[in-house]
Amino acid sequence: MKKILFLFILSTSLFSFGQKIKEDDDQILFDNVAVAKVEKDKAGTQFKYTSINNANAIIATLKTHKIDAQNSKSWLVVTNLDGTKTTEVDFALMSFTLNYKKAVAEILAKKYNILTSNGVENLDAFFAEERPSISAEIEKLKEAAKVIEKDLATMNYQVFRKDKLIFSGVVPKDAFTEKYSAEQNKEFMSRVVAKYDVSMKQNASPTPVLNVEIASLSGRVLVQAVERGGKMVVALVESDKTFTYVPTAKINNADLASSESFVKELVDITYLNGQKYMTLMEAEVLLGARQADKMAKFDAAKLNSSNIYDKIGYAIDPKGEKLEGTLSIDFEKIVMSSSSNGMVDLDGVGKILKVLAKNEKGDLRYYNYKAKENVLFSIINDDKSETKYRALLVKVEEVAAPKDNSALDLGAMAGISLATASWKYFKEVQITDKMSIYQDIPSNSYVIKIPAQEKGFQILIKKGKEEKFYSKLKEYIGETISSSDIEKIDYSNVNGLKDLVDLYSKSI
Repeated sequence: MKKILFLFILSTSLFSFGQKIKEDDDQILFDNVAVAKVEKDKAGTQFKYTSINNANAIIATLKTHKIDAQNSKSWLVVTNLDGTKTTEVDFALMSFTLNYKKAVAEILAKKYNILTSNGVENLDAFFAEERPSISAEIEKLKEAAKVIEKDLATMNYQVFRKDKLIFSGVVPKDAFTEKYSAEQNKEFMSRVVAKYDVSMKQNASPTPVLNVEIASLSGRVLVQAVERGGKMVVALVESDKTFTYVPTAKINNADLASSESFVKELVDITYLNGQKYMTLMEAEVLLGARQADKMAKFDAAKLNSSNIYDKIGYAIDPKGEKLEGTLSIDFEKIVMSSSSNGMVDLDGVGKILKVLAKNEKGDLRYYNYKAKENVLFSIINDDKSETKYRALLVKVEEVAAPKDNSALDLGAMAGISLATASWKYFKEVQITDKMSIYQDIPSNSYVIKIPAQEKGFQILIKKGKEEKFYSKLKEYIGETISSSDIEKIDYSNVNGLKDLVDLYSKSI
């Protein structure tokens, strides 16, 4: 409500925004009419604005924080006269001016409407609006910068001119010579974090310009820096971050080899801007940690999937030959988010069963059973019961669905038509000699199959296309069940499908 009140007051006083604002003789003028008096402190950062009639006054203090050589953050700390109310707002010039008494007045008038043709007003609504503390955020940035600078001092990056290497820590100038043992030189090498190259390249410039490239020991480019008008434009390749700075260390273009201080400054600045340099050992540890994390996520995804991994069971081919062993099959593709483009390749999913079993020589080997070979397989559960799967030729539309036995959101699938008939493995739900029910994994949709038909039939009713579904179903099972009876059945769950099986079995 307080915010709405402030916005209402703001909208009712917009006429002030169209007026020309200027400062003259310590007064703020709107269209050459004095509306407020202004006082500036000796530091030139605190401004007191008072209505001409002295009815209201505020104090605005300009704060600035230097983020880096090219960037800074400015904001205003605005308080009422007795200091009981305070708020902070962003500061930016609203017109070109070197007069900060005018610049601050423009912000207060045009953006916050507390300086109007009536003087200083609308203060209650202005202070009532809750705003984040910019000063507190800046303090967090300062503390973070201190940590980074402390880290940088600990890293103590050094440039080794001879081999164009960058070290973390002190390395003698004559390292890698016969003066040191193989173990000592190995220790020196363990501190290398990157290599660099300094050159003059023409690029898109009419004349050659300074180029600096910093790369990992494996050759992966980390930093590219190019001179532009006395400044260095820097790109941190892996984070896509760019920035510009004015180098304090000088470099002799005629003697690029003598560039240690220049390169060190670049390394330090890139570190402060987020570039991390690692030794080979650190990189190996990080890579190992990332790989372990990836494998942990992959293993978790496998557990949450509908796939079957290394389960005891057996497979039976069309000839009736039975092979016992350890069974695995992918009913869904597991794609980690970091590498996925949002598309999942469904080719082969649910179509190939792998059985690890002994051959005639007693050696373990994998046997592959393709669904199109019309294979049946069974998983032996912990309680010795069996869960059976059979290969069927069905036109199945891949749909996202819950992994429990709840009904599909058929309305959300309206308009989907992606399928062509193919062989896949389906879970047996109810098997009879007249009509059988199977479940498609992992979509949880169901399929029926009658002996008279070569293909199975997917139970999938799309919103707005119920009549088409009933017509296709009747075409599949024949004229034995009336249209009215077909339409009475609840196809959203397996119990409804069992009613269909009973009705069909009694009708033939």
